[in-house]
Amino acid sequence: MDKMNIYEIHKSNPDLFPQLSLKDQLFLYYKCPQKEQILQLYSNHNQITFTLSGKRIIHHGNKKWILNEDQGFLLKRGAFYQELPTDYSGWEVLVLYLKDDYLKDIFEEFREYLPSDNLPEVNVEMVQEFEINSHIRSSYESLIPYFSKSHLLVDPIFEGKFKELLFNILIHPNNNQILAYVNQIIDGYVTPIWQIMETNYCYDLKISEFADIANRSTSTFRREFKDYYHTTPGRWLTNRRLERATVLLQTTEKTISEITFDCGFKNVSHFSNIFKIKFKLSPTKYRKLNK
Repeated sequence: MDKMNIYEIHKSNPDLFPQLSLKDQLFLYYKCPQKEQILQLYSNHNQITFTLSGKRIIHHGNKKWILNEDQGFLLKRGAFYQELPTDYSGWEVLVLYLKDDYLKDIFEEFREYLPSDNLPEVNVEMVQEFEINSHIRSSYESLIPYFSKSHLLVDPIFEGKFKELLFNILIHPNNNQILAYVNQIIDGYVTPIWQIMETNYCYDLKISEFADIANRSTSTFRREFKDYYHTTPGRWLTNRRLERATVLLQTTEKTISEITFDCGFKNVSHFSNIFKIKFKLSPTKYRKLNK
């Protein structure tokens, strides 16, 4: 399965994904053209997503979330699978890509009004849902007309509407997980290498793509990785994926193809060859002997 950097796909296809930019932030409003049952995607930017109609299913690790009109969603940097639901009826969505520096500026502007004391510990899940009230809904709906009438776009007005939206999200008492995450960014928190790897190893990504998700250069990523794991990313990924594969072979009825997909190997042939080198058995024979 091909994987795609969703941010780059969005940014490089303005005809397919109508978009606006504000101080290097990217905003999109579109009807999702997805035809495949499931896509592997990844992003090196945080995104806030509002569904206007329809839905999509997001998978990360062993969890799934249904993106629909009832909730807003923060998708942090990382890889995930996007699936068409069985009752597929389209997906109309507003997506806001937010860079750390801009989030910092807005947070500092509103810091005195935000309830930043006694915040919860930041959830490590890549996908974080948040509540939508009438103020939040009216705020994001007010952005939509600008996508069809960009000639009316005046940066100070558009930015004011966006700031109002973000403020309404952060001030909502049930959205303190989102506030805690933004506050973490403000404090200069750097996601540790182990957290990036343990939550994303089962996706078929290049080392440079892991580095992008970790918000590091490839050379810095490799150096920090070796300092922590005392091996190379390639060796660690192979061993970690094989470890997961053996568990799935022993404890599930998943096909070899499904296990290949679930563990981040490129294809069945690639998986089988690496498995035989490690265990001197094919995955099928290993299952028969160990199930």
